[in-house]
Amino acid sequence: MAILLKIKAVFFLLLLTFTQVSFANDFYPLEDGSLWKYKDSNNKTIVKKAVREEKIGYYPSVLLEVSEGLKLLSSEHIGVTNEGVFRFALDGKRFDQGALILKDKPMVGDKWPITLTLDSGKFITEIKVSEEEAIVPFGKFKCLVTTAISKDEKGIEYQLKNYHAQNIGVVKVTIEKAGRIYYELELLEFKLGGNKTSDPKSIEKK
Repeated sequence: MAILLKIKAVFFLLLLTFTQVSFANDFYPLEDGSLWKYKDSNNKTIVKKAVREEKIGYYPSVLLEVSEGLKLLSSEHIGVTNEGVFRFALDGKRFDQGALILKDKPMVGDKWPITLTLDSGKFITEIKVSEEEAIVPFGKFKCLVTTAISKDEKGIEYQLKNYHAQNIGVVKVTIEKAGRIYYELELLEFKLGGNKTSDPKSIEKK
């Protein structure tokens, strides 16, 4: 059980990763106060919020917090370079080098390795980009999908898929365990910074 909880925590921290410092990335339309509300497969409401801009070492970044009700589940610092979107810290722990989450101007067929050193050990995988349609409570979207595959100590395979919609961010997440759905998140609501609620009908679903 402890191993499964660690694996789930790693995937959970990978899945909600979208922001920018310049606010110029099409797949990361983020301003201070922006908020994403999700429903998970346990019928719980999960909220991610862009709290403020902070500098991690030499890297300008944005602090993101993920919560369920009043309970803080995780926090991370995400920034954008000319290479793409990077995670620079996780729950206050800085990475020696940022972990590339999404390339700049991602295209179907892109792939790259990602390595995270956590308390539970080193996590190594490869991220691949594909294209799929996602239907969630917030709307229907044509998405770029990042897929990461890893195995636990018993050799059981886990697959994480993030569905990135243009001008919104991640609208859906699935985690598969041994080929079966293990955990899901679907977007219920998206608010831009400044408490402006985004109407899915007004967002171009490319």
